Amino acid sequence: MKQLTLRQQTICLALPKVDILADVGCDHGYVGAYALTNALARQVLFCDISEPSLNKARVLCQKLQLLDRAQFYCMDGLQDVRSDCAVIAGMGGLEIISVLSKAKHLPAKLVLQPMRNQKDVRQWLVGNGYGIVSDKMFYDGKFYDLITADVNSGERSLTIEQLTFGLNNVSCYNADFLWYADKEIKKCKQILSRCAIPALMEYTDMLVATTQRLKEEHNAARIIGIPKD
Repeated sequence: MKQLTLRQQTICLALPKVDILADVGCDHGYVGAYALTNALARQVLFCDISEPSLNKARVLCQKLQLLDRAQFYCMDGLQDVRSDCAVIAGMGGLEIISVLSKAKHLPAKLVLQPMRNQKDVRQWLVGNGYGIVSDKMFYDGKFYDLITADVNSGERSLTIEQLTFGLNNVSCYNADFLWYADKEIKKCKQILSRCAIPALMEYTDMLVATTQRLKEEHNAARIIGIPKD
């Protein structure tokens, strides 16, 4: 199997060990194949709406001699398949919500990497019986959010700050999130210099306050010798 990108590696490292994993929107099938080759799943259900994409996953599994532990479904989302965990990466947040809302059997664990509308995904999760186990931003050519959720654990009561920016990003020092936040603040201030948008002003003020707090906590911890990152 080819060398995974940092984004793919980060997603793979977030996978829990389960019996059956559903790789939704699997494309080439790298994440599902990783789970099989690293004993993270006994069986992987590769799902993709595109038959050509699904065939790429099938070819990869054949090459790695994994076909006896793989099943392939050309379909939109999860529909009627049953799994212990679903990984859905590279889709928009609203598309992820649509996939989960239409699933007849929701898995107990989720590994999600929404490309946008992350706040909507967080709200859907806590509103539908999931706890947020981890929610952290990382950088690999662009900024990504990786959310893991579980019906049996995690945080179910999120503050507006946690819903907007991500649980781990606002609770501990994350250099990638702070890098993103600095860029976002500059962009928002440029927009606000041309027109006053109350919602954007509120968002910007919250982001400024959050980053200031995180930097102050990090600096204070370094002074007294407590690692925060």
